[in-house]
Amino acid sequence: MVIDEKLLDELATLEVQALLEGLKDPELKRNPSFLEKVRKFLVQNRLEVAPETKGVEEIKKITEEIPVFNMERMTVN
Repeated sequence: MVIDEKLLDELATLEVQALLEGLKDPELKRNPSFLEKVRKFLVQNRLEVAPETKGVEEIKKITEEIPVFNMERMTVN
């Protein structure tokens, strides 16, 4: 099956737009499932985030504040 290159370009553009819109949405940008899709898109398209990328330093600071839970010591009632 041969797909027109213009159609593929349009699909790719729409995918990028959808991801960008999702990252601007306050609830969606905190959704782990959505963020996984963004990460997969970056990996599949060989896009890398460098330390110099705007916002990376802020992400590092935020993740340092996330508590680490010891799952072995946690019990479920």
